[in-house]
Amino acid sequence: MEADLMLLATHTRIALAELETGSGLSRTDIVVLVEYGAFAPEGAAPEQWTFPASALALARAAARLRADFELELDSLALVLAYLERVRELEQRVRELECRLPR
Repeated sequence: MEADLMLLATHTRIALAELETGSGLSRTDIVVLVEYGAFAPEGAAPEQWTFPASALALARAAARLRADFELELDSLALVLAYLERVRELEQRVRELECRLPR
């Protein structure tokens, strides 16, 4: 079931306005975070941008981190990149653990 949710989150797209409303980040914050590479929207301009639905969880985490630690957007983008890398590595560890004999 978790794989189904991940597939849905990967293939479902949301607009910039939905990301803004659902995350608590301002439009300006999201645009700047896109410039820093924290989010990778599809579309030529902010009015046309769409994001994978999974970006909503990342944006919510960004809003919490920014509020809790008073991070500037450049620092926040770096923290988000590290958190994403940790998530990827944890997933890889789980995959490799499944291959181990019991």
